[in-house]
Amino acid sequence: MFLADLLNNLVPKYYSQIDQMRAVTIIVTSFAIGGAILLLILYWVVTKSFETKITIYVALLIILLLAGCIGFVMQGQLATGAWMLIILMVLVNFLNMAFYGISSSSSAAYIIPILLAMFSIGANAGVGVAILGCVFVFIVPILQSRGILKSILPFEISSLTFDAPVLTLIYILVTLVVYTWASSSKNIVLN
Repeated sequence: MFLADLLNNLVPKYYSQIDQMRAVTIIVTSFAIGGAILLLILYWVVTKSFETKITIYVALLIILLLAGCIGFVMQGQLATGAWMLIILMVLVNFLNMAFYGISSSSSAAYIIPILLAMFSIGANAGVGVAILGCVFVFIVPILQSRGILKSILPFEISSLTFDAPVLTLIYILVTLVVYTWASSSKNIVLN
């Protein structure tokens, strides 16, 4: 109950109930992503697999942007905070896919911006973000196959024949599940 009270105190009281839910989603997601970044860096330090100091600077930049998302939400600019978080997550995921290739398991993390768009903006935004991801997971291996994009994980034909189609199906399935839930629940009156 303490966490729920703390989160409710961060959200402006004049938000409608659905906007309060959206705001809490953005705040919790921002804290969770920031915490995950810190835990991942700690893991790399403990296991002595930390490679470059630039990781710290990038992590700090992302955490500052996450704080900005929370700040916008707390100042009554819900849409700005939501879009900032969605765009940040899209960019982080796209950069990760371009840098490592789509065969990295982290490519599945693109479901995060899809869900964020669905829950904090609306179903149409979620569909748009999903379509963007589906296109991108094919663009990366196509560019790799032509030698235009070099990534840490080298190009393999399975990136085009397996990884891109499977990621596309995952993104579409997640989108369909949440879109169906959102469509069927919009007639529910929130108490």
